[in-house]
Amino acid sequence: MSCLIPRALPLRSLGLYRPAAQTQIKSLTSRHAFTSTSQAASISTKPSSISARQNPNQKLKIAPHLRQLSRAPVPPPTKTPEELVILGYIVRRTPSVQLPVYRRWLSGGTRQVVLIKKIDGDRRRLLEDLVGSLGIAREDVRINPTTQHIELKGDHFDRARGWLLDRGF
Repeated sequence: MSCLIPRALPLRSLGLYRPAAQTQIKSLTSRHAFTSTSQAASISTKPSSISARQNPNQKLKIAPHLRQLSRAPVPPPTKTPEELVILGYIVRRTPSVQLPVYRRWLSGGTRQVVLIKKIDGDRRRLLEDLVGSLGIAREDVRINPTTQHIELKGDHFDRARGWLLDRGF
């Protein structure tokens, strides 16, 4: 027969223990003062999932159907394709009728690059019109040789999008 050993009570006040340890100590001290070793081996040391607290630093997630749209819908094009041919270039819309202007974060979120995609026609002329109208330095704008997208260094997302809307795209 196993010998019965009394359990020792905690030597310090409960306020110094972590919350999970406090609940475990309270549950151990509220039980019988004497338990057998076979009973002690069957006691689980893991807290139950019901009593487990969530991380207070973790942000609460909002369900997708409850989220607000981050931007208002883009108005439809103001010019017809025949009128836009005069410019020498066309920026086509996406299948969801949005402008193909995207923001990319680089270098750990410290650098921004704005991409303009879906360009048909004279890309160089569009690039020169952007530089002239928005006042961006010529060295901060380039055409990607592989994808043929226009890349603007810096936070020019709203200005580029507004400029395309003003031009009728």
